[in-house]
Amino acid sequence: MKMKYQNLWALPVLALFTLASCSNEDTAQENNGKQKGTLAGMTEFAVKEEASTRTMGVYSGSGIDFYWTQGDKLWINNAASLMQSSDDDITGKAATAKFYFTGTYNEQSYSVRYTGKGNNTGDKVTIKSEQEQTTPNDGSHIGTDGDCGTATATRKGAGKYEFTLSHKASYITFIPYYSHEFAEDVKVTQITVTADEVLAGKFDFDDNGLKRASVSDPKTSITLKLNGGGKKGFPIPTSSTYAKNAAIMVLAPGTYHNFTVEYRLYDQKTLVEGTVTKNYGELTFHEGKNKKVAADLAVPHYASNIYYMWDAAVDQHVWKGHENDQLTLNDAVSSYYPKVASDSRWFNTAAHPTAASRSAANCPNANEIRWYVQHGDPHWDSSIWSITKHLYAGGMWLKKGSVIAAEQHKTSQDLKNAAPNGKNYANGDVNSFKDYAISNETITNGKPANLSNYIYFPAVGLYIQRQSDDHDGQLKDVGSRAYYWSSTARPYTTLIAYNLLIEKGKVAAGYGGRANAHCLWPQ
Repeated sequence: MKMKYQNLWALPVLALFTLASCSNEDTAQENNGKQKGTLAGMTEFAVKEEASTRTMGVYSGSGIDFYWTQGDKLWINNAASLMQSSDDDITGKAATAKFYFTGTYNEQSYSVRYTGKGNNTGDKVTIKSEQEQTTPNDGSHIGTDGDCGTATATRKGAGKYEFTLSHKASYITFIPYYSHEFAEDVKVTQITVTADEVLAGKFDFDDNGLKRASVSDPKTSITLKLNGGGKKGFPIPTSSTYAKNAAIMVLAPGTYHNFTVEYRLYDQKTLVEGTVTKNYGELTFHEGKNKKVAADLAVPHYASNIYYMWDAAVDQHVWKGHENDQLTLNDAVSSYYPKVASDSRWFNTAAHPTAASRSAANCPNANEIRWYVQHGDPHWDSSIWSITKHLYAGGMWLKKGSVIAAEQHKTSQDLKNAAPNGKNYANGDVNSFKDYAISNETITNGKPANLSNYIYFPAVGLYIQRQSDDHDGQLKDVGSRAYYWSSTARPYTTLIAYNLLIEKGKVAAGYGGRANAHCLWPQ
């Protein structure tokens, strides 16, 4: 008997995607594609040209549009024998497709399966624990990473069958953003989800879909690398903008507990990387449905107007009027830094023991600084944060002054009146700097247990007034240390004031040049 080729043309499904509480988008849209013409001499199994169904996914703003792509194949369950398609008419991304099978098919209906691109097994589907997406809002990878589906092909006249594919995997579309704004150099490089239950693995698959009861190589996490991951990734806009960074992940349907999403970030200029994590508790993912996660990344942000010369006028931070010229990266130099006393951003020239009366008036005095150093229980925290649109990490937790006072059986006023050694450095009780300076190098790594009792001092560096180039300003040490002003002028000169230093291995009481820009005390 001469064998005949028959073709099966896939009817695209208009898939509706209902979302959980973390999402509010739920539809897929129709798309048009291009196919080759019908192969001559073939018996055609044709379907209606309707909304798109398969394997490449593009997020439309209201759901995932699916497309057929080159390399897709189908299976037909023919009398308990699984037959794979031998040809198709796909030339690129297409909303519909025709698949050709060797053999004669005369039944009223046949079960159809899609088990993923490159999968030569009709009864197994592998949802990968390591997925990769190269381009924003381009789900070309989902066919190879675990997308799958089933259908019933129904005879429609002589030599013609129609079917509509029903997707059996689940999907998440991530659209991370940062409302405080990152520079283009800051990327999201990968997204990882974890749960208490199996998310990925090699599943048995039949005409009804995935079988969760039978999984080999089970995985409770899935990582989606973006543009190769590592030092590359997708941009992070200031609002949910799917065209810029939508990332689509495939996972097994099911109800998951302790469901956690982790975003890995990397700054290509500062070379800082870190993670942002959110736990969603219990989530249910239904087969064939998409869940949108549009998350404003919870990276602590610090305003760029926190740097002042010592006790400069209120609101006259060191870049006032020159915000667009502010230095944002370590070691950069600018001529817009204040240089003369007539500049409104200039420091207070009051002599000791006159206390700060302007921007530094509410900073602790020299005595209190000593209490923070000696009794603040310093904890170094390597968590990430942002300033001037860039990513940095590191800072110190110190006990609040009120907590220190209570623990030392003193009042807050007692801490102002005298340092732990009984001397009053705020009012001239000092013989030399050596007598005042003190450091504490007993540092605990990580966050304290009771954060409400502590103040966080990010390592935001400082701006220095250079002496070598007409007193231009230079940004130094962001991410490694920071200086915070006291309200106390240094004796013997009107050019220096007391301060607090924090860095990874030390917290110290000392002094700094008033023309350098330190931070005011954190709120």
